[in-house]
Amino acid sequence: MADDKGLEIEEGAEEGKSGGSKMMIIIAVLLIAGGAAAFFLIGGDDGEAAESSETGAENVAEETVKEPPQYVGVPQSITSNLPGASRNRTVQIKMSFMVRGNDAVDAVKMHMPRLKNDVLMLVSQQSADELMKPDGRIALQENALETVQATLTELVGEPTIEKVLFVSFVMQ
Repeated sequence: MADDKGLEIEEGAEEGKSGGSKMMIIIAVLLIAGGAAAFFLIGGDDGEAAESSETGAENVAEETVKEPPQYVGVPQSITSNLPGASRNRTVQIKMSFMVRGNDAVDAVKMHMPRLKNDVLMLVSQQSADELMKPDGRIALQENALETVQATLTELVGEPTIEKVLFVSFVMQ
């Protein structure tokens, strides 16, 4: 009887092993099927991926590899007389340019006299009454950015400057 019981236990153990191996096979099949489904859902169509990688790769590279900003100060402040409705005023503006990369810094420094001239011409065309208002100063800042970007595009082929910053703005 002891032998019969031992056989029964061994047979039950073998049945448990074969049931466990069946369960392992089912789990493996489900994992493989789930992985394949995830691959096709995430991967999408290869044609679309190839097109998007060709057209969007440059944009993604530019956005993710953006260099830290650097600031190039205009050596002396820009001073100009401005006409006003009630009286003429004098404005003195100290500014800096925000750029990215050493090549941009070098280009701005090399062409600083021309950039300063163009901004001075822009400032001298303004009205004192307009520049007394915050909106007028913001508009001048935006126009100065457009002016220096246009100048640098003409000189070096790209706008280079991202922002014009007024470090000091005094009107008397």
